Amino acid sequence: MTPTKKWKKWMAVGCSHGDLIDEEARKNVLMFKERWKPDTTFHLGDFLDLAAFRSGAVNDPNSADRAASVSDDLSAGIDFLQELRPQHILFGNHEARLYKLAASPNALAAHAATLTIQAIEATAKKLKARVYPYHIRSYAELGGTKFLHGYMYNVQAIRDHAETYGNMLMAHLHRVGSERARTLDGATGYCVGMLARFDMDYASQRRATLAWSQGFAYGHYTDTSITVNLCERKKQNPWLLPL
Repeated sequence: MTPTKKWKKWMAVGCSHGDLIDEEARKNVLMFKERWKPDTTFHLGDFLDLAAFRSGAVNDPNSADRAASVSDDLSAGIDFLQELRPQHILFGNHEARLYKLAASPNALAAHAATLTIQAIEATAKKLKARVYPYHIRSYAELGGTKFLHGYMYNVQAIRDHAETYGNMLMAHLHRVGSERARTLDGATGYCVGMLARFDMDYASQRRATLAWSQGFAYGHYTDTSITVNLCERKKQNPWLLPL
């Protein structure tokens, strides 16, 4: 498909994880956005890490995550959203922790979660961005393709999401990739990878994390059609931007 004046530009990122964002990844993504000048930008979720709000951290007084700074994480996550200026902000499974804790009988945890939700909502309002809750039926849509955070986490998760949603683009898996659905009408799924550091604490003992890669997605779209391009950076490689 050859882009014409009828085609607009888009880009999408995900899994920047608050103060665990990789600075080189942040710099290169923002540099690409400045060059690409997309009409529509998505953050596909997990823009915060919220390790201190993890259920195990809240309930276990000996959990190391209890000491993770909520203010540093929130500040870094909000700063990146303000730099990225997305029109669509999707909540991931990490942000979903906030709504569970906001109703917690633990008054301190509930108060902290409520204040964090308010800060996110204020930022989205300032950016005039639409916010999408973390729900299996919650997704954005552009050019006949669904944009979501993602739920399944297995070797064929991109394919499995495509078989659930049709043509779709997700985050969640921390690896860049694309897979075809096993359906009669055909569908393709894409994953944008992550912008977080490769040395996050929960990457230390899981073999699957060896497949992690940083990246983002971009392309052109009309009301009914879309082109998808993936930019990937593996741990041992430098960033090579397409523009």
